[in-house]
Amino acid sequence: MLDRERAPAVRALLALSLLLLAAAPAFAYGGPGAGVEFIGYFMALLAWLGMCVSAVFLWPIYALIRKIRGRKNPSAQELPRPRDAAQPAETVSVEK
Repeated sequence: MLDRERAPAVRALLALSLLLLAAAPAFAYGGPGAGVEFIGYFMALLAWLGMCVSAVFLWPIYALIRKIRGRKNPSAQELPRPRDAAQPAETVSVEK
């Protein structure tokens, strides 16, 4: 029926599977705190999803308002330039 070489491995697997099937129940109790934490996580997920959806739907409205008011996003040319780094800073000499 089975090869004589495989018989010990098959017996070992059968014994291991019977031991694993005969495990006792854990009797674990989650408590009411687990449900309260889930509610908080779910509410945060809903808030995040609502912010994402509102950002997508309100983007064209904000663009329309900017167009009506005539405001544009400042381009790189319109931004104030920092002081020229090539100018030497004022130095103060200290006499001893």
